[in-house]
Amino acid sequence: MGNSQARSASPPAGPSRYKESVTRLPVDYKGLVRDLSMPLVPAEVGKVLLGAVADRYERVCPDCSLVQFMQSGAAYLFDLASAVGAGQEDRTVAAWTVTPATVNKRDVSYQRGFPLAADPGGPLADRGHLIPNLSGGEFGPNIFRQDRSLNRGWSQEGRRFRALEREAAIPGTFYFGHLLYKDDTSYPMEIEIGILRGGTLHVERFQNRIPPGR
Repeated sequence: MGNSQARSASPPAGPSRYKESVTRLPVDYKGLVRDLSMPLVPAEVGKVLLGAVADRYERVCPDCSLVQFMQSGAAYLFDLASAVGAGQEDRTVAAWTVTPATVNKRDVSYQRGFPLAADPGGPLADRGHLIPNLSGGEFGPNIFRQDRSLNRGWSQEGRRFRALEREAAIPGTFYFGHLLYKDDTSYPMEIEIGILRGGTLHVERFQNRIPPGR
């Protein structure tokens, strides 16, 4: 995974670990960017965003073991929970990148062979890319379980999601992805994606799973 930074949190907080709502914006993105000097520097924006979502994640999962590393030009925040015997699965929390001038061709055969646990009775899912392939995203920690209609643009939310991915495909564009979890699995409940438009960070959130009880 390349050079990494470990970030350990405090002991578990008990059954209230996922009490924080994911129905509201969990991070004050506008406030974070507003405090930075202009013109915005992608590396500074990315550092601030990963720090903010790490703080938020540690409040929800205080027994986590967060590490940061680089892969194919993208910076990742990953919970290596198994390293500390935590209850949740190992899972990616967030990532950011700047779309390069050229990207590698998608390895379709590798992607099809990437493990994806069955979800009997659940909606169809794809091996989604947190950093889109069009922005240089590859595999490993970049892959997560994504609702198929969202990933392929079949739903209204999916069409918005794909439109933002296409916008981010322009070389030099800053792209940020954040996965929000509601349980101990590596199957995110929601996805936030952000794009820098001049001096503004535009962030949208998308439902990736049907909440329990609905």
